[in-house]
Amino acid sequence: MTHHSPRTALRLLGAGVALVAGISMVGCADQPAGGSAGGDDDTFTLGFAVGGQADADWQDYQGDVAQALAEQRGWKYVELSNDGDEATAVKNADLFVQQGVDAVMMFNGRPEANPVIAKKYKDADIPVITFDIAQEGWYFVGIDNAAAGTEGGTALGELAKSEWDCDVDLVISAQGTAAGQIDTWRTGNAATAVGEVCPDIPEDAYVAYEADGNLTTSLQNAPGVFAAHPDAENILVVGLNDQAVVGALQAATQLGRDAHIMGWGQDGGLITGDNVDPNLAGSVMYFLEGYAAYAFEIADAIAAGDPPAVKDSGDDAAVSVQPCAVTQEQAAAIPGIEERVAAISEADEGTTLYDLYCKN
Repeated sequence: MTHHSPRTALRLLGAGVALVAGISMVGCADQPAGGSAGGDDDTFTLGFAVGGQADADWQDYQGDVAQALAEQRGWKYVELSNDGDEATAVKNADLFVQQGVDAVMMFNGRPEANPVIAKKYKDADIPVITFDIAQEGWYFVGIDNAAAGTEGGTALGELAKSEWDCDVDLVISAQGTAAGQIDTWRTGNAATAVGEVCPDIPEDAYVAYEADGNLTTSLQNAPGVFAAHPDAENILVVGLNDQAVVGALQAATQLGRDAHIMGWGQDGGLITGDNVDPNLAGSVMYFLEGYAAYAFEIADAIAAGDPPAVKDSGDDAAVSVQPCAVTQEQAAAIPGIEERVAAISEADEGTTLYDLYCKN
């Protein structure tokens, strides 16, 4: 699915253009697009860096929700895309600092850059709220990754038990090692949970490969796993996120190895809509597009001059997002992402998408 909002066109200009043309301000209630950005009056200015990774429209929608909630509060709102690129994310930090924003929210799928970015914001005394990838000194808003991994793996194990009586030949972990502990919680806990439901799966049936949390990378690297296990028939896939898992499932389809394969994703990014992979049995929905609804709890306090103590780890999050494990059938009953974004953008303060749509 491709996100075609008018604001996306601005984002697609990329940071390189923005460096020449200046930051485009979007959606500010009292400031037209292209007006001067933050730091020039007393109006609170929120900078938002969307992830900008391919095949992840939820990242742009995070910006849509943040913009709507900022407008509700009469704040200025400045948005840039990290374009899924480490160097761009660093440049965007420079731009936000130059513009004198009062706080930054961000998702950065290239966490290698975060220490450099963190120093820039620390030097500028700009508080940062990060989504799902922890960085020392930044408010962490994210899913309970350990619980999410266990929930997903348990659900997939139960399916393997009911469908195949736990006769499983291969358990594939589509890892994203750059995510560090997050990957261990999501992918590692999921594989462990499968084994707890189906304890007779042999140890050598568990294999892992680098998917990098990206569908394209996963699709490129997964064939090597299938080639190394030519006799495996009943196959399970877990991974860092839906993209990683679906990459493996698509590879299996292309290779004709999809007769008996089931995957359970993480994040719910590809479990709703019209083009769900038929072998994606379920996912743990985080309602990623709605993270800003959680993060504004912190931003409101910062804007009020009463910032909370920084909690910067998944073990002790500033705000925890509740996981919602769903089968593909259950996910089909949840409205599509555009409808969900519209609903959360108009909901009462403090409402989350979990409140609206997790009925399990």
